[in-house]
Amino acid sequence: MVFYILTRKCELLTTVIYSMWWALGFGWMLFTYDHHGTPLLFWLTLAFLATDVFFLALRIILYIFLSAAFCFCLPCIIVFMHYINSQERASEAEISSLPKYRYEVSNGDVGQPDNRACRMIPMGTNGQDFSTERVLRIENADCCICLCQYEDGEQLLLLPCDHHFHSTCIVKWLMLKATCPLCKVLVAPNE
Repeated sequence: MVFYILTRKCELLTTVIYSMWWALGFGWMLFTYDHHGTPLLFWLTLAFLATDVFFLALRIILYIFLSAAFCFCLPCIIVFMHYINSQERASEAEISSLPKYRYEVSNGDVGQPDNRACRMIPMGTNGQDFSTERVLRIENADCCICLCQYEDGEQLLLLPCDHHFHSTCIVKWLMLKATCPLCKVLVAPNE
């Protein structure tokens, strides 16, 4: 920490000395130097000073432009951020009303060991609409939030758009936004 402070003070001191030396040299070049003895050196030095002044002016203009752009665009940024934050998250009641399933993997036929069946078995709290078992293809048996495949016995939640996720993953998501992470459909549309 002390080294950092010392380095910053040395950098500031170097900048101040450079600026004073530059101003002194610029004034000496323009007003007191006799350029009749070495005209090539005079014009070369003047070209370097002109380049330095050009880049200094360019930097100041860029700072002014960026400051103005930030001041004029800041209200647009604030409105956009307010819109993003206005997207409501799902309530506890909406989350608890989602149908729950238990993931189950059963081995296929004896002759075909690679043919595994993946099922979503409804849990008792689902209600009549979601009391039927669902069959999943093995390539669709993963959670697109955590990017992990479902394991036997894990609890899944089914959204109204028929997308399924790990229970813990989708609850965390719905606490931030009340939409499906895949298709952006509202979990509980206002009716």
